[in-house]
Amino acid sequence: SCDQCIQKHPQCAWCSKSNLKFNETKPQTKDFCSRKTSALCDQAFVEMPRSNANFAQNQQFSTREEAVVVQLRPQVIDINLRKGDTVKFNVSFRKVKDYPVDLYYVMDLSNSMKDDLAELQKLGESLATQIRQNVTSDINMGFGTFVDKVMMPFTSTVPDQLINPCAKSKEACAPPFGFRHQQSISGDLTAFKQSVQNTNISGNIDSPEGGFDALMQIAVCGGQIGWRGDASHLVVFTTDASFHTALDGKLAAILDANDMKCHLKRALVYDKSKELDYPSIGQLRAAFVANKIQPIFAVTKEVRSLYDGLKELIPNSFVDELASDSNNIISIIKTAYNKLQMSLDDDNKPEGVGISYRTLCPNATTWSDNSLSCNQIQLGSEVTYEFTVTATACPTTSASNTMLFTSSSLQESVTFRFNFLCNCNCSSMVEQKSIDCSSNGSMVCGACLCDQGHEGSRCQCTQNTIGLSLSAQCKRSDSADICERNGECLCGICDCHENFHGKYCQCSNTGCPVTDGNNCYNQPKCNCTAKINNIPYTLDNVGSCTCHESNCIDPSNPNATVCSSHGNCSCSICECDPKYDGKYCQDCNSPLCKTVTAECSSHEACAICVNSAPGKQHYISLDLFLRQRLAHKRNRPGSVKSPTTSCGINRARTTWCSLKNSTKQQANIWVHKTDDCPKPIDPVIIVLPIVAGIVVLGMIALIAWKVYQTWRDKREWQVFENEMKKSKWTKGQNPIFEEASTRFENPTFHGT
Repeated sequence: SCDQCIQKHPQCAWCSKSNLKFNETKPQTKDFCSRKTSALCDQAFVEMPRSNANFAQNQQFSTREEAVVVQLRPQVIDINLRKGDTVKFNVSFRKVKDYPVDLYYVMDLSNSMKDDLAELQKLGESLATQIRQNVTSDINMGFGTFVDKVMMPFTSTVPDQLINPCAKSKEACAPPFGFRHQQSISGDLTAFKQSVQNTNISGNIDSPEGGFDALMQIAVCGGQIGWRGDASHLVVFTTDASFHTALDGKLAAILDANDMKCHLKRALVYDKSKELDYPSIGQLRAAFVANKIQPIFAVTKEVRSLYDGLKELIPNSFVDELASDSNNIISIIKTAYNKLQMSLDDDNKPEGVGISYRTLCPNATTWSDNSLSCNQIQLGSEVTYEFTVTATACPTTSASNTMLFTSSSLQESVTFRFNFLCNCNCSSMVEQKSIDCSSNGSMVCGACLCDQGHEGSRCQCTQNTIGLSLSAQCKRSDSADICERNGECLCGICDCHENFHGKYCQCSNTGCPVTDGNNCYNQPKCNCTAKINNIPYTLDNVGSCTCHESNCIDPSNPNATVCSSHGNCSCSICECDPKYDGKYCQDCNSPLCKTVTAECSSHEACAICVNSAPGKQHYISLDLFLRQRLAHKRNRPGSVKSPTTSCGINRARTTWCSLKNSTKQQANIWVHKTDDCPKPIDPVIIVLPIVAGIVVLGMIALIAWKVYQTWRDKREWQVFENEMKKSKWTKGQNPIFEEASTRFENPTFHGT
């Protein structure tokens, strides 16, 4: 069908103009689907969709003075994808001057941060002033602090420690708490300064702090914190300690997981600190992404490596090293503000879509592959993101086809809307009971879609009852093409094109099969017509005409014959007779092919070999055998018929060896067997005594050991009995012994 055609390969095109005529036996067009169809078919009837990207919304970049700030363009992209095809497009970002920023400063108030609090109090209002001068003029600020859950083992619950956790060091500290929101985000810098000045240091027991509780409430309590909808949301998190995370609450018997909800009620203090566990890193990530918050972790050198790992898990987060007294906090905020980390919500990526990207940062000369991050973005500078999108398959579900390209430091985003080109436009135009389909089917995109029980290019065939469709009967396997694309399937039978034959048109009349080297499946073999010296080629093992006898003739020998007349030519390779080898069977490997001398001494070894194994049959190849006696053996007269290809043993006392040589002469060697040779020793006679000796020695050793143990035990028992007879026992009274019961008399009792 047309739909299957455009999904098969991105270069395939379908010609929807029908060439079928009702009175014709078969269609004139061999294939509706082809890479050449677009060139052979009228363009008005070609179905060949291509992947493309259309910018549905593409507003120009704006300035801060305009009502709507635009830093990303285009804003909406419609991506039309064909299976296997690729589309590329760019997205640009330009930084606007004085883009609004909401900055929330949250600080660890454990006793080790005393110097940092003093520095922040010293900065006070000047902190906001420096941010306005170095970052953006449109800055609003808020302030909050945290310690940890006021429960053992995180914080001491001793009454005196709850009032002043620094009492042991003779310092005055504020009572411990979980998280306290002290100043909402606003442009009132005097209120920010006053809030910082009114803050006192506190303390707890363990080293990790409850900063995750604070971050979760800052993220989800937008109303209380005061986040603006059109501003960048930055959270500056300062600490010198590690953090508690999910499941740590079990140490204090807190079993309920963090619910990711706002709980800032009484005096803007986190009032579920003792009831809910710490949030997990995944929960913080989700909260930051949902509320578009960029966290900035300003931490000391000792815990820098820990928070660097956290940066990999929370998108668009920033980590930098905080000076011992926090005097570099302005530069940290500026560096984070000038960094842009974009992201794609891969969770919503449609099924069967592959996306790759690269980034060209300002002042960069090369693209950064698989990166969406840029540093030191100045005002007015532009960042370009290039996306390459490919559809590897048509989706099988109706899941969301929309993705967002955005950043947690931006309120803007780019929407990717996906549409899949898996169906032809002509598929919706159906001609029912078309006469061109023998009135047994519908005409769709120029091809017949047959009704149940009918098949064929124009539905002229009736299905049989063998269990296979007519088209399946024209395929040698489920994955093969119909008639190997060398013919047409007419009612279950392949009608082959010119120069092809076979049940599936898999054999070529001009030399070889055209599909993946398969044989002809018991069909008439391919006809080999080419010849050399009037001798035709023959088929190889895959049915191709590549074999010829000329490849079995030694070219260096003008008088050579096929395989030197010592073998058969099998597909250009000589298969030699047993006595010959070599590429052309030109070498004889048998001793019969060699010239030998008729001397007894040269065959003495064979005679001795035969004589050395009486009663056993041997076969040894010899050069020549002479009818004469050996110098040191007596000849036995008589004429015995000898085997012509063996060296054997006669079970009588006479043994012979014989073999015909290349001159067809026959000679015998006679060996007289004598009885003076010693007989070999039977191995059983040697093995049995050795085994019996080992067994006997083992039994003797066991008996001796048992006798010794019995004698030793008897002697020890006698010694024990003698000691018992010499023992004397005496009877005495324990001086501290008291009777178990005591009698008391009531002095006021008067008996009757």
